[in-house]
Amino acid sequence: MAEQAFRFPGGMDAAAFLAGYWQRRALFCAQAFDAAAWRIEPEDLLSVAMEDGVSARLVSRQGDAFTLESGPFAEERLDRLPARCWSVLVQAMEVWEPRYHGLIALFGFLPRWRIDDIMISLAGDGGGVGPHVDQYDVFLFQVAGRRRWSFGGPRHPLVEGAPLRLLSRFEPEEVVVAEPGDVLYLPPGLPHDGVALGDGCITVSIGFRAPGLVDLADRLAEAAAARWQEEVEAEPRFGDAGRALPADPWELPASDIARARAVLQAALDDDSLVARLLGEQVTMPRLPPPPAEDAVAPETVLARLAAGERMERWSGSRLAHHVLSQEAALLFVDGDALAATPALAAWLARRDAVAADDLADCPDRAEAAELLAELVNRGAFGFLR
Repeated sequence: MAEQAFRFPGGMDAAAFLAGYWQRRALFCAQAFDAAAWRIEPEDLLSVAMEDGVSARLVSRQGDAFTLESGPFAEERLDRLPARCWSVLVQAMEVWEPRYHGLIALFGFLPRWRIDDIMISLAGDGGGVGPHVDQYDVFLFQVAGRRRWSFGGPRHPLVEGAPLRLLSRFEPEEVVVAEPGDVLYLPPGLPHDGVALGDGCITVSIGFRAPGLVDLADRLAEAAAARWQEEVEAEPRFGDAGRALPADPWELPASDIARARAVLQAALDDDSLVARLLGEQVTMPRLPPPPAEDAVAPETVLARLAAGERMERWSGSRLAHHVLSQEAALLFVDGDALAATPALAAWLARRDAVAADDLADCPDRAEAAELLAELVNRGAFGFLR
């Protein structure tokens, strides 16, 4: 599907949006996109919600009480949806329906690694997931039907014991009704609630990755272990040369805490280490690719491309790259880091497909064959005749 333009209101451009709204305040964009181009039939979305491996939820409401069921769902369960006040939500729809990569392409004004996935919700009249707060930016595209969005106001504590992370009180400051073609942008931490006005309400949600401290700390440990597993002698360690006699041998003094902090700070000051942990974290796929059935060698890759076959990226694979020096770079593939030259890493990271003709502008054909074979064996790319 051809890439389309995203229309901000009042002639605003992307730079003005980033300066005045991104991560700061909500923005309602009336008739910002062609809704018909991205419509999905309700039965098709429900079919995806029944697939093995899918991340799907069914949220039902009775009065102020919500219930949550997790998929994949049996067909009989979806045949018994209540008359109203229900929502089916399916994550990673760009994997199940690769055409939605075209919707992601509308966000060329943001780093691609920041984009998490596409979630689509189908709701009956009155359906929604209740007032809540997200810890990430989100664009909400109204594709079919109508939805009333209430947002803003103070952030109250969560309801204890609820199956969903619902706010105990909700006092919104703004209310809008989204029609097909409208988009609502919400920054992180803003209370909001969306309720379907009528049946057949379909909303496409594009969320953005924002790694938390726990995510980054986990990856720091893994990246550090990978860095020094072969040279334990060089691993940075706590040191206390010149220590004075302790007043209390059982005390953990502030000076020792400072020494431990210095070890951690030295790691955080290592740009290549931080680049690796961030790149590995943000390229973790929502749905990992299935492994290749048969391993291929680099020469096999070149031969099959020359014979007219074409390689395509797995719809859920995530690639990014980082330049370490003039000679070295990291190519991040589905949560792992591979070594490459800067030119080749940049060339590969943006490719959705590779054919024989594409190798004409490849920076290094031999190295490309090595890396393409690795990507095929990982399942990140596969061959199509």
